[in-house]
Amino acid sequence: MRIAPGAALFELHRLRYLNDLVVVEEYNRIPLNLCPSLPDVDFTTASLYATLRQADPPQIPRVAEYTVEARRPSPTEAALLEIDDSAPVLVATQLSYNQHDNPMELTVQVYRGDRYRFTASITN
Repeated sequence: MRIAPGAALFELHRLRYLNDLVVVEEYNRIPLNLCPSLPDVDFTTASLYATLRQADPPQIPRVAEYTVEARRPSPTEAALLEIDDSAPVLVATQLSYNQHDNPMELTVQVYRGDRYRFTASITN
């Protein structure tokens, strides 16, 4: 993330739901110097990206590197996602860059394999 070892990070770990069904365990890491107010935000109601856009200076996501892989869940992931530990999960890792092409967020998302669909439009 182009930060010094030991630099302060904001870490947000949460479960995300759709229609009262757990879909993904998400773990976000953001350099705290980009938005020092992050620890004071209630993310049960606030949007992480809206909060970053309102930072001083604003952090506007421009592009992200995104990878997805299938694997078995850890026992903790299986319990949180309410699945058997032999059910597959899809793990997405995303490194987002701001308007200045600086890394602003590293996210790891562990999706239930039966509740994830990736759709993309590819253009030249």
